[in-house]
Amino acid sequence: MRVFVTGATGFIGSRLVHRLHLEGTEINILVRNLDSGNLPEGKNIRIFKGDITQPETIAPAIRDCTHVYHCAAIAKFSSSDNNAFRRINVEGTRNILQASLDAHVEKLVFTSSAAVFGPSGSIPLVESHQRTEPFESVYDISKQLAENLVRHYVNKGLHAVIVNPSRVFGPGLQTYSNAVNRVIQQILNKKILLFPAIGKYASNYCYVEDVVTGHILAMEKGSAGENYILGGENISYSDLLASILSFAPTRNYVLKIPVPLLKGIAFFSQLVNKYSELTPSLIKRFAKNRLLNSDKAVQELGYRITPFDYGMATTIAYLIERGNIKIYPPIKMHGYGKDQVSTRTT
Repeated sequence: MRVFVTGATGFIGSRLVHRLHLEGTEINILVRNLDSGNLPEGKNIRIFKGDITQPETIAPAIRDCTHVYHCAAIAKFSSSDNNAFRRINVEGTRNILQASLDAHVEKLVFTSSAAVFGPSGSIPLVESHQRTEPFESVYDISKQLAENLVRHYVNKGLHAVIVNPSRVFGPGLQTYSNAVNRVIQQILNKKILLFPAIGKYASNYCYVEDVVTGHILAMEKGSAGENYILGGENISYSDLLASILSFAPTRNYVLKIPVPLLKGIAFFSQLVNKYSELTPSLIKRFAKNRLLNSDKAVQELGYRITPFDYGMATTIAYLIERGNIKIYPPIKMHGYGKDQVSTRTT
C-alpha cells in the first residue's frame, strides 16, 4: 500500500507521516517548499513539490497511491486574505477529491474540525448534531463547505471518511495551528498572564497521538460519508489552567479579566490593527461550552482516549525539553503510565 498525504508539514499531518513511516508504509507527500525545515525524512517517503490549489501538481504525487489522507488546510480564525479559506480549504479539497477519484484510490480520510458542530450547551455533541447557531468564523464555514464536497464525491463513488478532531495538543511541530500548545506556553512563560474569566465553560481536548491513531483507524474501518469525532476529555477552563500549573508550577501571576472588559480590549486592539487576532468574536467564541462525545469513534473504530492529565504532563515535559517553556521543575505523572488509557467522553 502506498499512501498520499497532504499537510505533512503541519501538526497533525507530520505526526501521521511519522507514525506511517514507523509502520513501514510507503508514503508520497505534497509540499510547497522543498527547503522547509519541517520536511519528514525516511527511506519510504517520497516528496513532491506542489500545492493543493494547483491540480496539475497533485496528479504526479497521487499516482500509484491507493489511499489518501487529506490533512492540509489553513487553520486560523481569520486572515488578511479571507479568500485563502475558500482557495485552500474548499477548492483545494475539491482538487484532492477529484484527483483521488481520477486515480481510482481505494479510500480517503479527510481531516475536518469539530468546530463545524458549533457550541454545545450543557450536553456533549455527537456527529448527528444539527448546528443551530450561526458560524463564528470563515474557517468554520470553509470546513463545513469542504465536508459537503466530501459527501458530494462519496455520491460520485469515492470512498471517503470525515474525521473531526477537537482541540488538539501534544508533542510535535510547533505550528501556528497548534493553538493549545501555544496557550500552554503563554500560561507558563508570561510573568503576568491575562486570562479570560471563563472558568465555568468547558471544551474538549484531544491528545495528538490519539488523533493520529484515529485517522489510521478511520482509514481501516470508517464508513463512506460518515463523520467521526476524534475527541478527548471535556475540561473546564479552570481545570485546564489548574492542570497546566500543576505539572509546571510557576510564580507567574494570573489576572482573570471579565469577558465584557476583554471584549473592549479586543475592540480597541482591532482599531489599532485591523488584522489583530484578538477580536470580540474570538472572545465570544471561548465563552461557550464546546462539549463533545466520541462514543461513535470508540465503538465503530476502536478509538481510545489518553487521560487528559497524562497527555498534558507529556506535552509540558516535551515543551520544556525543547526550550519552549523556560522553567525546569520535575514533571510528576500522578501515577499515569504510558499504556493507560480511558474511554471517558465527558
